[in-house]
Amino acid sequence: MKKIFSVFMLAFFVSSLFQSCNKEEYGPNDIRINNVSPYTYTNVHVDTSEGINEYGTIIPGETTEYMRFKQSFSKADITLMIDGVQYSTESVNFTALVPLVKGKLTYDVSVSDTLNRVLSMEISEILPF
Repeated sequence: MKKIFSVFMLAFFVSSLFQSCNKEEYGPNDIRINNVSPYTYTNVHVDTSEGINEYGTIIPGETTEYMRFKQSFSKADITLMIDGVQYSTESVNFTALVPLVKGKLTYDVSVSDTLNRVLSMEISEILPF
């Protein structure tokens, strides 16, 4: 009986260890915005579906301070103004995206289409907490 109990406890311990090693922790995420365009951004609004933050004004080449989001993804809904005209990223279907592991992220934001006022964004840096 003792031997069966020992084998059971060892199997349980190994199983628990294996599961904890594979478990990824999603969010929270600290996100900052890097303006990689020649334009000054104002009223910068970022929505990750698990948090909304306002970043204010970002001049060309500037990177903001980090702001906390409950969770984030490889894409975000970003809207901002350039010379009084609203620009935004293409609409994001967050249900199709996998959450990012917790850490600090930098979103590089640029203007991809001035005619249609479309922004593009990509993650240029991910730092674990």
